[in-house]
Amino acid sequence: MSAAIAFAGRLWRGLEFLLALAVVGLLWHLAALWVGKRNVLPSPAAVASAWLELLADNLPSDALASLAHLCAGYGAGVATGLLLAVACARFAVVEAAVDPLIELLRPIGAIAWIPLAILMFGIGTGVPIFLIFYASTFPVFVNTLAGIRHVDRRLVQAAEMLGASRRMIVTHVVVPAALPLILSGARLSLGVAWASMVAAELTGADAGLGWRIFWYQEFFAMDRVMAVILTIGVLGYLLDLALRFLQRRLTRWSPDSETEAR
Repeated sequence: MSAAIAFAGRLWRGLEFLLALAVVGLLWHLAALWVGKRNVLPSPAAVASAWLELLADNLPSDALASLAHLCAGYGAGVATGLLLAVACARFAVVEAAVDPLIELLRPIGAIAWIPLAILMFGIGTGVPIFLIFYASTFPVFVNTLAGIRHVDRRLVQAAEMLGASRRMIVTHVVVPAALPLILSGARLSLGVAWASMVAAELTGADAGLGWRIFWYQEFFAMDRVMAVILTIGVLGYLLDLALRFLQRRLTRWSPDSETEAR
């Protein structure tokens, strides 16, 4: 019975999503008719046609270039955020040195560093990777540090009484207990990393979806611009969906994970 109710809930959410897409598509079509200029606001049909053309042309290679930028920058940012958070939680002197620097840099958006990044790395892959790394480090650091600090001390004390080493306590007690917040930080990092990647590729890259938007904009091919923009949105949604699935799988014991699954 509960499985049938859960399936019905998922089916209803899917229908709601399709209904929302239909409403957005209708409003978009009406707005395109009202504007009446394809090079300003193309219709959904024109964008769909352009997307099919791009799919057989350079869209796959552009998407792979953007995903390569994301993997390099996001992976380095998540690893750095995790290591810094663990070090700050373990050593007070490291926290005293790192935390003020993090709080100083965190309010500065990654886009603000684009001119300096171009000077340092030139036009190419270095700019998006650097900005993705910069943007994705902070959410992971903040969430991981908060998760470690909120670990129940009784769990650590119980492990110490059983003779667990410091390394075992960290890997078998602290990290699993902090995992829900760590994965939430990874998900937040993915969102800001994806947005930073697009901004960086618009101005400081020679490949990728953001760079392709700039390329087509120069020729006033707005149907292709919109097709690439929608591709960015779909890929971002799929990446977030994959991370949410991983989050549910790794934290099935968490009440928050059970609530989200329902």
